[in-house]
Amino acid sequence: MKQLFEPVIFEEHKTLVWDYKIYTDDYYKGYYHWHQCCEIMFVHRGQGNVVVNQQMYDIRRGMLFFFQPYQLHRIYSEVSTECPFERTIFYVDPHVAENLLQNFSKRKALFTALWKGGNSRCTFELNERAETVEWILKHYDHNKKASLSEDSEDTSVLFLQLLSCIEIEDYHVFQPRERRTLHYSEKIMSFIEEHYHEEVNLDQLAEEIHLSKSYVSRIFHQETGGKLVDYLTARRIKQACRLLGTTDLPVEQIGIAVGFPNASYFNQLFKKVLGTTPLKYRKNN
Repeated sequence: MKQLFEPVIFEEHKTLVWDYKIYTDDYYKGYYHWHQCCEIMFVHRGQGNVVVNQQMYDIRRGMLFFFQPYQLHRIYSEVSTECPFERTIFYVDPHVAENLLQNFSKRKALFTALWKGGNSRCTFELNERAETVEWILKHYDHNKKASLSEDSEDTSVLFLQLLSCIEIEDYHVFQPRERRTLHYSEKIMSFIEEHYHEEVNLDQLAEEIHLSKSYVSRIFHQETGGKLVDYLTARRIKQACRLLGTTDLPVEQIGIAVGFPNASYFNQLFKKVLGTTPLKYRKNN
């Protein structure tokens, strides 16, 4: 399991970490992770899914994803030479973005709602405006390469244009959407959300979802591309990180609180997935 927390390093005087049109056509295996900043991803082409907020979203051209700081998510794409995964991803410190939008109250309010809001909306279908969004991204990338230093005006325009696309395409972005039939994996993630701090019993989970025990893990992998045990571990470790950073609870007690009654195993697993011990993580955060 790769590291869950991926710190994004911003170069001096840089507002964005920018990756334009990342192209993958041979192998892509996503994993559960989070960053300390906002992540915005626009899909140029590809297929697969994104798991976030115990929900699963399809990947297709024109989809824009907005991940909040420390929001656990997983991107999975089924790639081939005939169906590559092409996306533009950039990272931004939300406080810096708000400063850039200081004189644009409407757009600033929308951005603040995106990165601070407790709503579950993080994906926007901009397929009807995909060409417009692609022009915006291409224009910013061209200006970025032509300049020796990052231009805050260009970055401000980038945010204003993208936020305008969201508003035009989907004005009521935070209104409840029509209810749909949940994937089995979403039901499984909802169960884990309620019980991750307990001993998760596969028999109990299977009974709750109305599936056979052998089918639960298989359907989760089929729908999300990830392993059920990895998702459970990621959810528990993420909560452990929150408790390490916001409380003075002893490490052993935190392990118990997130579903790891064996202190030695908790320390060992924490270091495996985050690359550091719980005590060092607390000290650095």
